[in-house]
Amino acid sequence: MIDFELYRIFVAVAKEENITKASEKLNISQPAVTKQIKNLENQLSLKLFERKSKGLSLTLDGKKLYEKLKNPIEEMNRIDGQVGKEKSINIGTHNHMGSCIFGNMINEYCLKYPNVNLNLICEETPEMIKMLKNKELDIVFSKKHNEDILNGIKYIKLGYLHDIIIASKESTFAHQELTLENIENQIIYTPRTYAQVVSRIKELTLGKNLKLRNSSYKTILELASSGKALGLITREYVDINDYKKFNLVEVKTTIELGAVEFGIYINSNIFKELNVLIKLIKEHFKV
Repeated sequence: MIDFELYRIFVAVAKEENITKASEKLNISQPAVTKQIKNLENQLSLKLFERKSKGLSLTLDGKKLYEKLKNPIEEMNRIDGQVGKEKSINIGTHNHMGSCIFGNMINEYCLKYPNVNLNLICEETPEMIKMLKNKELDIVFSKKHNEDILNGIKYIKLGYLHDIIIASKESTFAHQELTLENIENQIIYTPRTYAQVVSRIKELTLGKNLKLRNSSYKTILELASSGKALGLITREYVDINDYKKFNLVEVKTTIELGAVEFGIYINSNIFKELNVLIKLIKEHFKV
């Protein structure tokens, strides 16, 4: 089987009708181009070029081969050029953080840089940090976690997220202020059991008989809308349309759930396209 590279060199020489010009286009030395053309002629047992005063001309066999190869080779060169220009950025994120907090910036970046592929990978933060260290990810969007998992990873603070309690507009919860006293024996649907807000509410209500139930974002909204339970969720993740769709309100409470810091994690593997994305994010959050 003939090496594809020999055909690519042949087409370049045939198109330029000059070894020097073809070598410049191919970024290969003139002797190497000459050698490869000779190699191809030997393998095909055909004479492909005739020398003339100012370059080369195709023989009859050379013209026939060029007509067969020029379009496929040019298409392969075009594809190769496109692939070479494309760059991928692997982003680690939680589903809602990527779409709700960074969604507009991701869309803006894609419009400005269509040749850069943004790949979103959803994992828990410890796993994403591990992947970042292994350079499987280029950047991580996350709530801030314990410093001991960083070990060489840079963290840039961007802002705070606020956890809230939601309930149906028709429920009794919507018309009272929740306290540590009257929250006892209430069913509360929460995100993942190891989420920071869940640990926080357990600490605050230590000794109280809470009925915490782990569930997904959409299910929390649906169950809270029933009027029989409360939902614990991040305010910045709730779309305004979800309040209307599920007939929900944010419940007033004296329980200090606090704010959770969030930002981006990056390692030393910062390339031009990633640097532009980081700059866009920092400008948006006025960092």
